[in-house]
Amino acid sequence: MRVVSGGCLKPGQGVRKCYRRGLVIGVILACAGVCAGVVYLFMTARRTASRDTQDDDSMSMSIPTKGISNTKIDNDALKVLRRLTRFGHVAYLVGGCVRDLLLKLEPKDFDVATSAKPPEIRKIFRNCRLIGRRFRLAHIHFSNKVIETATFRAHAGEQTDEDLLIRSDNVFGTEQEDALRRDFTINALFYDPQSRTLIDHVGGLEDLVERTIRFIGKPDVRTREDPVRILRAIKFAARLDFSIEPATFKAIVRYRSHLAKSARPRLLEEIYRMLRSGAALASFRLMWDTGILSEILPEVASYLARAPERGEEREPGSGLFAYLKQIDRSERDFLSNRVLLASVLLHPVSDAIGKGRRAYGIQPDSDAPGEVVRQILVRMIDRLNLPKWQAERIQQLVASQKRLFNLHRNAPLPRGLLRRNYFPEALDLFEIGVRATGKGRHTLTRLRKVFQPGESIVEKTKPRRSSSSRGRRQKPQQVKKSSGRNANKKSRPRRRGKKHNTESSGS
Repeated sequence: MRVVSGGCLKPGQGVRKCYRRGLVIGVILACAGVCAGVVYLFMTARRTASRDTQDDDSMSMSIPTKGISNTKIDNDALKVLRRLTRFGHVAYLVGGCVRDLLLKLEPKDFDVATSAKPPEIRKIFRNCRLIGRRFRLAHIHFSNKVIETATFRAHAGEQTDEDLLIRSDNVFGTEQEDALRRDFTINALFYDPQSRTLIDHVGGLEDLVERTIRFIGKPDVRTREDPVRILRAIKFAARLDFSIEPATFKAIVRYRSHLAKSARPRLLEEIYRMLRSGAALASFRLMWDTGILSEILPEVASYLARAPERGEEREPGSGLFAYLKQIDRSERDFLSNRVLLASVLLHPVSDAIGKGRRAYGIQPDSDAPGEVVRQILVRMIDRLNLPKWQAERIQQLVASQKRLFNLHRNAPLPRGLLRRNYFPEALDLFEIGVRATGKGRHTLTRLRKVFQPGESIVEKTKPRRSSSSRGRRQKPQQVKKSSGRNANKKSRPRRRGKKHNTESSGS
């Protein structure tokens, strides 16, 4: 027998006793885990319900923070905030600038939200200009920038279930109402630089930490109110490398066809912003995965859908994605909107010239790239409100690429193309293509030597005149012979410093 404090145990009795104790402890731990899970589900459901019912009182937080340095904030934006506060108004930084400052990124611009009405803002600032009908804004102009200042707004009112589209957004309200009417939680954070306080009414700070894109309120409602929010969600998820919350993702996919109800210039502007965001490749991949590309750029969607027919099973759309990758790596501020859009349309045009005319709905009139891109741009003019002069320039840029890529190594440079006013943009597009494909490097070097920004290409490429060249040389101007008695007299040069006495001349 083994002697244990408290008495003697028979053989095997200690093992059974330890087993019972372990079983009891396991049951207790299991019950604790179940209770913790129930509490977690309850808190999650409560948080979701509070967001859906827009219970701003339970979610409002004022957080003192030292994570934002005022040296990173634009001085003119600080002047606007101080002056509005001096006149008795509430004013905060709001939107993307607060989000980027918390993420240690450099904001592109600084937006201000205030309790002052637009006429009051104009009275305070001489350099203020009011713009917009649907959404009244105050633009405060400085030497090289504009500080966009908006009044706190409330929800536009009750809409019917059939039509939730917001057509007017000039109902003013409080800062809580203004936060709740914004699109995403990460864009609804307010920051007060004077007290260095972060104000969160919608739980945006938590989503910022979790790197999640989430609609404020019900995703179905927010998507139908303003379908452009679909493109904004894609842009933010791609640029910030955030994940999209499941309910938000389902609403994006379900209501992507509502993009046709949006204002066409806003759709075109969002496409340009995606191309300039530094995440054009990720943005177009997300739009292709969610089916959004078929709604706004069906030509590009057709190009990606035809990838198996071109033998691109492993990397569908590799040509287009290679161009987008080079755009992300380039200095996008120096590229025009025409060059960016031409780089996207170049591949559908090349595919349509081959064997894909039926997929793009192009009539078999001509194999010229200019004619093919013209037929594609005609639909984009109506779908995205693309200006006609920009469409003509894009047509010229796309048509010039085939000529540049087919230029042989020792062939003379196309002087006619070099004299065109669109050649600098054509050269930018050609450089993107050279970096994406690795072809035409020698031609690019030759063209860059000829053309330097700020210099005249015509003077550099102007050929010398020869005797066999066309056109007549201008003859030196001949002096007409005078008739009369003074015809044979030579005109004497007048001496300087002497005045002729007209009275003693006898005339």
